[in-house]
Amino acid sequence: MITIPAEFKIDENVEFTPIKDENGVISFVPVHRNIFEQNPDYDFKKAIKQMKIQDNGKNIGKENVW
Repeated sequence: MITIPAEFKIDENVEFTPIKDENGVISFVPVHRNIFEQNPDYDFKKAIKQMKIQDNGKNIGKENVW
């Protein structure tokens, strides 16, 4: 367990993944959760079509990967 200064305003029970780089610097990165984990049957593509959100088919980043 490590102590984090109160001025960082980190909520209680927030999980972090420790990472040590090639220079020995240790960083703590917040653990990200899959927002669809609670509802694995959620059909994101179907929801986009129902909301009539257009997709031009061009990838900008990784947002259009399925």
